[in-house]
Amino acid sequence: MITMVVSDKQRSDQQNIDSELIGIVYEVAFDQNFWPSLLEGISHLFGDEHAESQESTSVPDRYAQVYSQLLDDKEKRRLATLLPHLYRALKLKRDYNSTDHSLGQAQAIIEQFPLGVLMVNANAEIISANRQALNTIARNDSLYLKDNRLYAASKQSNEKLASLIQKAATANPDIAGSCISCFKILGEDKEIALTLLITPDPYPIAKFDRQDENSAAIFIGSASVEQHISTKALQTLFGLSQAEARLASLLASGDSLSEAAEQSFISKNTAKVQLKSIFTKLGVNRQAELIKVILTSPAVIEQTERTKENNEANKILKRRTRINKEDNFQLKDGRHLQLAEFGDPHGIPVIHIHGILGCRYERLPDDVTTRDLNIRLIIPDRPGYGLSDPAPGHGYLEYADDLLELLNYLELEQCFVMGLSVGAVYGSAFAYKAPQRLQRLAMISTTPPFRSFADFKDVPASLKLLIAFSKYLPSAAKMITEMAICNACQDVDKFLKNIPVCASDIAIFSHQLLHDHIKHCLLTGNKYHQSGFVDDILLSA
Repeated sequence: MITMVVSDKQRSDQQNIDSELIGIVYEVAFDQNFWPSLLEGISHLFGDEHAESQESTSVPDRYAQVYSQLLDDKEKRRLATLLPHLYRALKLKRDYNSTDHSLGQAQAIIEQFPLGVLMVNANAEIISANRQALNTIARNDSLYLKDNRLYAASKQSNEKLASLIQKAATANPDIAGSCISCFKILGEDKEIALTLLITPDPYPIAKFDRQDENSAAIFIGSASVEQHISTKALQTLFGLSQAEARLASLLASGDSLSEAAEQSFISKNTAKVQLKSIFTKLGVNRQAELIKVILTSPAVIEQTERTKENNEANKILKRRTRINKEDNFQLKDGRHLQLAEFGDPHGIPVIHIHGILGCRYERLPDDVTTRDLNIRLIIPDRPGYGLSDPAPGHGYLEYADDLLELLNYLELEQCFVMGLSVGAVYGSAFAYKAPQRLQRLAMISTTPPFRSFADFKDVPASLKLLIAFSKYLPSAAKMITEMAICNACQDVDKFLKNIPVCASDIAIFSHQLLHDHIKHCLLTGNKYHQSGFVDDILLSA
């Protein structure tokens, strides 16, 4: 009787695990982040592209013949349960992608705007933002983001901003035109720092789903960033004269009517006459409506100057990138460890342990600053990454032994250690095993332990699937994980574009040199062999 109860409990536990895994599979179907083609890859690994149309009972027979030597009976049974759902999820994903394509096109167009565009809810929480908006906020003291919410720096401006957003986000669609506001925020020098156009969502969700909430669109113009609104385009689009197009361009860029008149070398009265004519030709009655029409027109899509500025910044940063030396030494067990050094060769020794997508080049590529800080930055390729040999069966504590050998090789009695992501876990293992050799440990964005499905909260679905499979389907997970990183290396730009990052980090990925540096690190670490990445995923489970 007791044996029967235990058996029933075990069966129930296994069913709960299967249910959780099935749920994750369907999550991945609608996850555009991290590994966009993960489901497709798994379907090709264990079946064929037409598998979702076949009877579920035929699926386990097919894959079991191929992988009978690789999977144990428990994994075969679990995979047999999951695969039919995986194929259905793949079909859902394909259907979803076809309907979502137009949204992606719209977002791509917004990213070309040389002005900031934000979508926020009534509480000023960010729903979406283009990179120009995030860059403008990051470079300006008048606005800031905290906990994904938009704030103005001064109390008075923040109260007005919150009020205008609330008004626009809750506006009745029938009177939305009267809820458009133009809000100018002054900088410390009392000059206009930012001009915000706040307007109701032109496509209110609540009109179609009463349980959802509407939003507001915010267009941000910065006095320090010229908007490059094409006067020729304004003439062509709206039939404006050359003088009218110039005035409209200045107003849309954030100038007041008096400032625009002064820059156009005309009187304010003449500017008023021109403005009245512009209103008539654009079919608007207020200056805020005029700005909205212009800022949402093709006249603002002009990137020549911005590209020139970015190229200049890239040149400056490239001149500050220097590798002191690369080295390779043999460990006691015969494996080789590759490393690179940056900064001051005689400075304070800091060993950086790279993350799951990194290698020996993973750092801010500004080595002049590292040198000026008197830092000798030492970055080894972890086992299975880059040019370091794999270490089958090794874990976190075994890597601590590798670091001890590295310190002895470099003739360092002590050092500082910092680790990023899973690298921080390896760093903590070193602190546990050899505290006498460590001065300080910095753990950055540490990978948390995954002991149960509750620990997966806020983890991207694709990464959640890899780790969950590693825990409950380790043999299958090894193949899936290797396939996933191979796919990422085949199209790194697509992979990086889909990595889910917080709003403040998007600006980093928008910087072309930093984007290329991250891409270089990923390919250097994982392109030619993937054992390090695979081992990290399996160890995380």
